[in-house]
Amino acid sequence: MNTDKQVNMMIGLMFVGLFGTFLYFLFDNGFNAFGIDFEGREAAATVRQEKTNVERGAVLYSLNCRSCHGIMGQGALERAGLPGLPLNVESFRPGGDVSEASVAMTADRFNGTITCGRVGTLMPQWSNEEDGALNEFQIEQLVTLITSEFAEEGWEHAVEEANHADEFAPRKHLAAAVGPDGTTIELNDASGLTLGDTLRIGGDTIDGAYEVLVIVSVNESTGSVEVERGTNGSSAPSHEAGAEVYRGPIVPPDGPVLGLPGTTPPCGQKNAQPIAPPGPAVTIAVTGDVEFTMGDNFFDLDGSLNPTLEIAAGDTVNFTVPNNGIAIHNLRFAGPDGEYNTDDDDVSDPAVIIGGAQGTMEFTLPEAATFPYQCDFHPLEMLGEVTVTG
Repeated sequence: MNTDKQVNMMIGLMFVGLFGTFLYFLFDNGFNAFGIDFEGREAAATVRQEKTNVERGAVLYSLNCRSCHGIMGQGALERAGLPGLPLNVESFRPGGDVSEASVAMTADRFNGTITCGRVGTLMPQWSNEEDGALNEFQIEQLVTLITSEFAEEGWEHAVEEANHADEFAPRKHLAAAVGPDGTTIELNDASGLTLGDTLRIGGDTIDGAYEVLVIVSVNESTGSVEVERGTNGSSAPSHEAGAEVYRGPIVPPDGPVLGLPGTTPPCGQKNAQPIAPPGPAVTIAVTGDVEFTMGDNFFDLDGSLNPTLEIAAGDTVNFTVPNNGIAIHNLRFAGPDGEYNTDDDDVSDPAVIIGGAQGTMEFTLPEAATFPYQCDFHPLEMLGEVTVTG
């Protein structure tokens, strides 16, 4: 082989090597061509890891958290009376107007809360280092479930895990449709059910509301079960024949409250302070545009805490509801029927207001009435009365 051929071959091999290196660089880092983004290997691996963490966080959530925060992670918005805050919330994850900085702050806050618990509430410490059940990586997986751009997929998986855990063996379903007023359900198999047990119908998917029922009597031979409808903060809709029937939701703990006086709170937190008894209600007439501030844990209107709001019938009041606290809050009017979570409720928009954000609520009622208001997440502390005068 002559020298020229050798040189040409070497140059050719060098170009092949350079081109191969260039292709590997593109494969490793990604590129954009003709308006199409080609994801690099490193980015793809990062996405896979995040999705894996979200999925594992969903399993951990279903095992440890759903008794307080709900099957779907929506707390009291999912079912009245659940003590846990909503976690399946769009403002906790990227998208829309939610900045990366806001998501990072949310992640830090939830990491600290899951690690150390929150004094004055039922939220315990979960970190192994604080005698809890989870290690640092598991806590990070839960935080990723809440704050990841893939959170919606994670919450769907959490619902699947809950439904699988709550299935009967053999599985049970409605043998006949039941209306909202029906007090007897017909099952394909009523074996193993006892008086006082709770059942769940619905909640098969992340978007599906569910009803909780309490068994009053059982006829195993016919599959007929007499029930109390719409219990445990749920409503009683119609259900079609064939609807899956699950075991009832896990009962939330009723104590102990973390950090009570005389105990040592985790992570160096201060003991919870006893709630001061409410003072005499102050009545304040409101009209037009009103700023009704929320703190931890009280409503404040011009320096009066949890006042009675007096509104003239037919008058429209535009409430701005800023959350000046750290905890999640909202504002709910029960409406003329005096009952929460019914069709005549008025609720702030959004229904979950994180610390530093604000909500709004427009209210008009044409007739006189008196009914309560509250924060869904602190109903024992943040509450008052609305009086509509004729």
